[in-house]
Amino acid sequence: VIVVGAGPAGIPAAIAAARSGARVVLIEEDMAPGGAPVDMFVIFMCGGPRVGLFRRLVQDLNRSYPLGGRPSDTFGEAGGDGKNHWWMPSSFQQAYQRMIAEQKNITLMCGAPVVDTLVEASGNRNRVKGVRVMRNGVFQEIEAPVTIDATGTGLVAATAGCQVMYGSEAKSDFGESYGLEVSDGKVQPCTQMYISQRVRNDARFPIDSFKSGVLENDHRRWAQEQNREEFYRNNTGIFLHWGVSVFCKDTTDPVQVAEAQAKALAGQSKMMQDLQDAGFCVHLAPKIGVREVRRIKGEYVLTANDLIQGVMPDDKIANAHYSFDVWGMKIPEEMKHIGPYGIPYRCLVPLNTEGLLTAGRIVSATRVAHSSLRVQPICSNIGMAAGTAAAMSALQNTGLRSIDIKDLQGRLIRMGLFEGIK
Repeated sequence: VIVVGAGPAGIPAAIAAARSGARVVLIEEDMAPGGAPVDMFVIFMCGGPRVGLFRRLVQDLNRSYPLGGRPSDTFGEAGGDGKNHWWMPSSFQQAYQRMIAEQKNITLMCGAPVVDTLVEASGNRNRVKGVRVMRNGVFQEIEAPVTIDATGTGLVAATAGCQVMYGSEAKSDFGESYGLEVSDGKVQPCTQMYISQRVRNDARFPIDSFKSGVLENDHRRWAQEQNREEFYRNNTGIFLHWGVSVFCKDTTDPVQVAEAQAKALAGQSKMMQDLQDAGFCVHLAPKIGVREVRRIKGEYVLTANDLIQGVMPDDKIANAHYSFDVWGMKIPEEMKHIGPYGIPYRCLVPLNTEGLLTAGRIVSATRVAHSSLRVQPICSNIGMAAGTAAAMSALQNTGLRSIDIKDLQGRLIRMGLFEGIK
């Protein structure tokens, strides 16, 4: 099994496939695994449920890398305690590295960007045979019965000729009860994340420079939720910042993404200077946080209506629970508190394509539905399901559309993926 993208969806996919008996090549374009938590500083966890490998990850982070110096006593076996925990990006990298290293049949390739997908015609569908990567300046082709696109950008599926969905739809396109009357084609804005850390004994955080998006360390609260006296009494020395957000018309275009990053940096330069003058250093995320790129149209398109109604489809492979979080679009208050819903296996299977599964935020969904499922716990759960299905297909020499869904669901139940939500 080939897994492209060693991030919050790809790592669980690779581990699940390896545990199921498949030999796995896990390919990452960056020089280290981790994805969004490591290179975009997406280190504050939203959504749930926290089950399977994601639960193990956050328990490891709490045990081994607490910002407060010691593990939270209230964290709990379910991987959380309802408080605002976050961890350093390097901590995610170390925890993920350990999880990968435990699986002897995973080969990890870093610094190996995918430059093309290997495709052959197969009846009415294209068959993905593998990928072509750049390795030490030389192209290398890697083939496998099943490839998983966990890139977060949908690059593998797009180069394989799969049908791509990008930006907002009109709500009438998929019969949704909420959305835009007319599509504007926009994706959600990008945000430059950073961490500020006290480096002088007399440092005093310049709270007046920040109106929103500043989170204190460990289980403490948002800075804006506290009065000034309470804020300075806590004397927190490290903060997570949601920096300037900017729109990028085409998040698949590296030139436009670079322009967006430059614009975000320029927009927050005064805030960063205020921090430096106040005695704080700034750790800037290497990459701007990109919330939305391509979505790959699959055998089923998950809609906002499915989420609102809490649909648990017969081919459910992951549970999900998070509000609609469409940055740049006003969401009615009643839509911010939807209940649990299920992710269909059909959303992972691209139309008119064999040998390829999608995992993480690129699965088949409308833009509004995507805004809920794009968060890390849900992406991890989808990844575990994709890896398990891929291994079943590869080892049983069975097409991805022909695997036994009940068998797949039984395996996921035994992994604890359906725990807590029926």
